Amino acid sequence: MTIYRCWQDLPYLEIWVVDTEFCPGAGTRNGGKHGDPITPYSLVAYEMRSRRIVRLLQHELGPTPPYGLGSDTLVVGFFLTAEFGFHLAKGWGQPANALDLYIEHRHITNNGALKAEDLDKGFYSLAGAARYYGQDTIDTTHKQEMRERIIEGPPFSDNEARTNIEYNEDDTRWTAKLLEHMTPMIRSLEHALFRAKVAWAVACEERRGVPLDMPCVIRIRTHWGDIALDLVRTMDRPFGIYEIEDGVAHWREERFKAYLRRHGMGWPTYDNGTLDQRDQTFREMEGKYPQIGPLRELRFSLSKLRLNNLQVGNDGRNRVLLGPYGSKGGSNQPSNSKYIFGPAKWIRHLITPPPGRALVHRDYCQQEIRIAAILSGDKALLAACEAGDVYRNIAAQLGFMRDGMSELEVAHVRALFKTVVLGISYGLGARSLAIRIGLSLYEAAEILARLRARFHVFEDFCRAVSDRAGLDLEISTPLGWIMQCPPGINPRTVRNFPMQSTAAEILHVFCVLAERRGIEVCAPIHDAFLCESALADIEDASIAVDRCMRDASALVLRGYELPTDQQIIRPGQRYEDKRGREMWDTVTGLVAKLEAKTA
Repeated sequence: MTIYRCWQDLPYLEIWVVDTEFCPGAGTRNGGKHGDPITPYSLVAYEMRSRRIVRLLQHELGPTPPYGLGSDTLVVGFFLTAEFGFHLAKGWGQPANALDLYIEHRHITNNGALKAEDLDKGFYSLAGAARYYGQDTIDTTHKQEMRERIIEGPPFSDNEARTNIEYNEDDTRWTAKLLEHMTPMIRSLEHALFRAKVAWAVACEERRGVPLDMPCVIRIRTHWGDIALDLVRTMDRPFGIYEIEDGVAHWREERFKAYLRRHGMGWPTYDNGTLDQRDQTFREMEGKYPQIGPLRELRFSLSKLRLNNLQVGNDGRNRVLLGPYGSKGGSNQPSNSKYIFGPAKWIRHLITPPPGRALVHRDYCQQEIRIAAILSGDKALLAACEAGDVYRNIAAQLGFMRDGMSELEVAHVRALFKTVVLGISYGLGARSLAIRIGLSLYEAAEILARLRARFHVFEDFCRAVSDRAGLDLEISTPLGWIMQCPPGINPRTVRNFPMQSTAAEILHVFCVLAERRGIEVCAPIHDAFLCESALADIEDASIAVDRCMRDASALVLRGYELPTDQQIIRPGQRYEDKRGREMWDTVTGLVAKLEAKTA
């Protein structure tokens, strides 16, 4: 591993710093929409050794880039998925070597003790990076104005064209200055080059987008305001939580508390006694109380879902920035409001392939707990995974399954142990567990004690991880993604990092392999992938996706192949998510009634 003290030492004959500008479709003033494939507008490239600079407007862009793509050239950018998207739009190839200073900035500043609210606004932007490394302040107001004008698209006056290319050049020069400051902080150039290859794969996925049923999107958007109250009246009927006043539905916490008491349901609370009503908590509690699933979907849809925010192009495809390496563990961080896999589960039923095409959705089976078993070397935990349903198996091993149990009782114990098993990866304590599963503190402590005794190798591994992080003040993955661990960091963040970051690295490796193998990935989704192919080839495509997912996991997990399962969606079919099925059926039923009234 070589650390380069300055950019001049980097082992390339040419180092090109590149910045591009583009608009969605033909530009928003010409009918283009956010979600359309991009249309290239301008490019400025600066070669740092010779100080040569190239400025090209749209009509000057040729069939090849103005810089080499071979092994003796390094292409540098800030948020390279944008520049790579430009390459793809022009039909240019992938650089052999690239460096994304946005990703490296996130890597260098990846402090596990900091939260988003602890950082300055725009900390991860080009201007924020410039401030962090002690450069002069970038005029962000002017930058925003210029970007908005370019997004509007042509025609541009001569003055606008000149101003735009100057703005483009400014960003290029700022990025070059960043390279000067950041080069000594890049610990492994090899790992950084790999991260840029991931950015290329992500740019390919962003350009493809996810195909949606656009007529249905329009119908639901048109009637959304009218159906919101009908949704409450229909779906809240079994719960009685909402109160409608002056045509507005209001969530009432006291009614929710009463519902929990009536049904004997334990629920997490804050220190002041108020209920923890975060969506994350609802998702966790849904594992124990499946009956609240429709209520969670309704609550999320009414409070956070804005269907107009869903970024859909004129061709009916959902395209968003996927945000590679956007989290502490290195996973993608797309916009929840713009991405079809971000908001409520029911809107995923809008996913459907175009004529002659088909989709395959494959996800890893019990990925997190299997990763925990492999990383820790806990053979007992791995055996529980290999024997079938890991949550039922562990419950049985700890004596919580017995002969003669009804299907409902088995389902209840399985849901309980799903909460327990997933909780151990981040060190769930007895008190928190007792609240989540509705048992006494003694019973919760007994479950955890049995679990830790049974899977003591995993527990020893977690303690060793925490000890190493405390000694080194950082923790890393085999592919070089590092999280700083200063004194005072939440021990759960450290404990969970190996599992979360390893899952992210498997995703990264898959994306790179898939592009090389010609697999058309439309969307990476945590532990799953949505891919597209010609209808006639979908079965072979599904097999290829499975092979690629297994190979990716084997490369990261020392030869262990994570199993996958599949859902194939053919023309006329929809993506299915059982967690949002009831809500989807209700919404589409209400839309049909409203359309019948106005027909």
